[in-house]
Amino acid sequence: MHKFLCWDPGSVRQVINPFAEHMPDTLFKAVHSDWALNVTPPVGTNFQEIKTSWREMSQREFLADFLSGERPHSLAAIVGQTGSGKSHLVHWMRLHIKSDKSRLVLLVPKSGTSLRAIVRMIIDELPADEQRSFLDTLQSAGDGTQTRGGQKQQLLNDLAQVIREEVLTADADEVEQLLVSHLPHLFQDPHMRVTHFLGENTVISEIVDHIFAPSNAQDRPEKRRSFQPADLPLGGLDFANASKLAQDAMQIIGLDSENYTQLSVDIINRNLDKAVARTLSFSGDRVEELMTRLRAHLKLQGRELVLLVEEFARLQGIDRALLQSITSHGDERLCKMRSAIAVTTGFFESVAETAYMRTTHIVDMDRSAGRSENHLVNAESLSQFASRYLNAVRLGRAAIDTWAEGATIEDNPPSRCSSCPHRSDCHVIFGEVDGYGLYPFTRRALWNAASRVDKALPESLNPRVLQNDLLVEVLDNHGDSIQTGSFPKFQLLEKLGGNMHLSQVSQLQLESKNPQNSGRWKAFLELYDGTGEIKNLDARLRQAFDVPEISDASDDVPTIEQEPSEPTTGGVTKPALSRDEILVQNWANNGSLDQSILNPLRNLVFSAVSDAIDWDMLGLARSNFVSATSGRPFQRGSITFARQASLVRSDLAVKLEIPGSLTSAKVSSALQGLLKADKNKFSWDFENGDRMLAAFLDCVDVWARSVEKQLLALCSPTPAWDQAAAALELLCVGAAIGGKLKAEPSIAEFIDGAFSNLPLECASRSRQMRDVYESLVGGRQNLSLIARAQISSTKGGRMGAMLVPSRVVPIIKKIRQSRWRLTQVPPSEDSSELATLYRRVQETLPTAATAEVGDRTEWLQEMDDAFGQGATRATIVSALESALVAAVGAGIGSNNTAKPLTEALERIRSVQFDDSLAAARSLEKQEDALSALTQFGRGRRNGVAAGSALANAAKAFLDAIDQAVNANSESHEAKYGALATSISSIEGALEAIETDMRLLNDISQEASDAS
Repeated sequence: MHKFLCWDPGSVRQVINPFAEHMPDTLFKAVHSDWALNVTPPVGTNFQEIKTSWREMSQREFLADFLSGERPHSLAAIVGQTGSGKSHLVHWMRLHIKSDKSRLVLLVPKSGTSLRAIVRMIIDELPADEQRSFLDTLQSAGDGTQTRGGQKQQLLNDLAQVIREEVLTADADEVEQLLVSHLPHLFQDPHMRVTHFLGENTVISEIVDHIFAPSNAQDRPEKRRSFQPADLPLGGLDFANASKLAQDAMQIIGLDSENYTQLSVDIINRNLDKAVARTLSFSGDRVEELMTRLRAHLKLQGRELVLLVEEFARLQGIDRALLQSITSHGDERLCKMRSAIAVTTGFFESVAETAYMRTTHIVDMDRSAGRSENHLVNAESLSQFASRYLNAVRLGRAAIDTWAEGATIEDNPPSRCSSCPHRSDCHVIFGEVDGYGLYPFTRRALWNAASRVDKALPESLNPRVLQNDLLVEVLDNHGDSIQTGSFPKFQLLEKLGGNMHLSQVSQLQLESKNPQNSGRWKAFLELYDGTGEIKNLDARLRQAFDVPEISDASDDVPTIEQEPSEPTTGGVTKPALSRDEILVQNWANNGSLDQSILNPLRNLVFSAVSDAIDWDMLGLARSNFVSATSGRPFQRGSITFARQASLVRSDLAVKLEIPGSLTSAKVSSALQGLLKADKNKFSWDFENGDRMLAAFLDCVDVWARSVEKQLLALCSPTPAWDQAAAALELLCVGAAIGGKLKAEPSIAEFIDGAFSNLPLECASRSRQMRDVYESLVGGRQNLSLIARAQISSTKGGRMGAMLVPSRVVPIIKKIRQSRWRLTQVPPSEDSSELATLYRRVQETLPTAATAEVGDRTEWLQEMDDAFGQGATRATIVSALESALVAAVGAGIGSNNTAKPLTEALERIRSVQFDDSLAAARSLEKQEDALSALTQFGRGRRNGVAAGSALANAAKAFLDAIDQAVNANSESHEAKYGALATSISSIEGALEAIETDMRLLNDISQEASDAS
């Protein structure tokens, strides 16, 4: 038996269809397994009180008890999680219960119908003369529900109205009352309807489809549809565009968003069924009346009613009314009623006490499907379940349909294996159940693989999970690989959860033996063995799949049929893995990296990679490129792990992602060894330590080369971008603005200024230029490190004291020739501190220079207007002091203005005001503001400020004198004669001031002429 394929992979999904109601009866019979059911009557007043009353019943025993004539009624609740086989059991019941003269069987399928169609189906069972009133009710919704858009509008209207009509209990608080009165406005608001409720893929569209449109396998209900907090629009533009009434509703919810949003959702959902029934135009009362009429009609015919519901959520809107009808026994005028409803455990736990107490059978499919006699799923019961599907796939739909034509409901389908030439060998190697072969599985492989996809094993079996995630995956997606001799592929193992038993060292050993075959070996050993050991499995099994022999591995030769249901390690006790090793192994198996080991691993890898780089060979200074925390291209944060929980930083210049190009086995083995060595004082003297160390050294070599490559790429200049040049250019710009360079500096002065300390503040007046300077001062340390690291000589990975002239001189010449224009173009993807600062300065420097020239020119005009053109500090101070003395002598000097003037005079004596004036006049003549960058540092900012302060103080002082003179002149007739003498004295003082000011102007004019 070699690479034999006995089914058509392309037809697998025609046979294995987990949606039971879409399965033809013939196919259903071919795959159905008659496992025992766990059944109980109701205990206590609710489902949660059931503890130990479960008893096993065969499916036929259950059916006989359900149909027993001794029971006045039957109500079976078939409960379980999604995919547990609830609808499958209802399907089986339908095949065994037929409509005849004694009973009417109504089936509510899980899909392929709508709520409206279900009601119509029930109405159609009434006599024609009794149908009319119910049909009239069903059709009374009007033309508004003839289109899908109209149906949505109607549901929103009905939902708003039923909430508005709700009568709250006496203990309802004020907020709940407010919400009941305001929530309807959200559903009636035009903006909210268009933006949130009337679109596709909304809860409203889902409910409308539930009421009016036939469902299919993709949208069939698994649970009741309901609103979630995310379905409510509560702020932002929605609030701005909403009506006042809708805004009021949002504001109420916003008072305590966390609690009131959930309260709002609860209010909506408890009214949702009423809204659905109203949109359907068939209330709960009418449902109960319809069921009563039907039962009365059947009573007259001498028949009983059997209602089979494949998913109770399919009836949302009338479900509780229908439940009330089927739990009501009625009187002798009504027929017996037997109902079996498939319902999720969660919903059944919420039904009213009355409905629960009238249940006759509770079937727990979570406790039934695939279980063995010991009430747990084991390899034998799992194989029995899977073998029917495997045989059906081999038979194919056509053969099954042919068989079913003459078969009774009790017959088992023929085994496709009976005519197979490989039957004998295959059943010995792979096993069989009742003549149905398990190929391409063995019992152990089926158990190992099923345990990976269904985590509930062995407590319970979810048939849908097994069908979808295992049988279809292997038989369809990987069937062809059997013929090509590549089964089982490593991709299959990854799909099924990855490596779980082979240690990382064992995986690395397989990779070292043969990298091409290692993936298949891992998949083969994990699925068909599961002991975690490297061994050669049965040669017949390996030959069937063409799996190569593993060199130097021991042979495992027991026959497959004798294998235990759970793998053993043959008595060999493997050392237990530590918590850290387990976390690394889970990560290697495509799990996420646990946060608790992320930083320890990152620290260890960072140190190892930093030490492994040959810094001298790179010509880079280590301290300028490596930092554990921040500020350097390579730092701890540069190291990321695939599937790590924390966010990956995108702003770092150097990034190292692990595992990268290396295999998960090698990296995980290296990391496990690294963690163990770290706890062992960095000794690798432990089991498999030599292999782990070898893997670690290989990994570090690859990682170090990756970091080196990125560092060189950062430093290597391109025609558009040179990091070292950019850093030096910015240093020179900072030196110019900070006053460290004269107007025409030499190259030596450029270098000296660039690397000298800058003052915290510059002489510039404009806010724009000061912002540029502050950003350069803030980034100066980093700029200096980058420049020195890349244009200095290095030794032992350390930065030398000498700059390399061949690198420095061209950079300085370029910045001098460009007249301070920054012309480099940082790569768009470069978000480093250097690139970001360069872009900012490049963009803002020309504008800042223009603003600074404008500001200096404006100040110069202010000084000329105040003191005259050509005035100097000496002439200004002398004239103002004389005026101050004259005013005080005349008795008209005000202390409020004289004192500030005195202080301003003292201040201007201590600054180089004349230098500030000269710098401003030189800037006035510049046509290119940026080319005058070095002159901004000569502005003597304190001199500028002192000049402005003196001008303001002098103006205030002279204005005060004028006011005093005017006030005295207007009231002189009312004063005594002595006042005339004072006025004469004042006039004399004013004449003296006028003489001094004229003298000041004459001196200023002479200075201007001389200039």
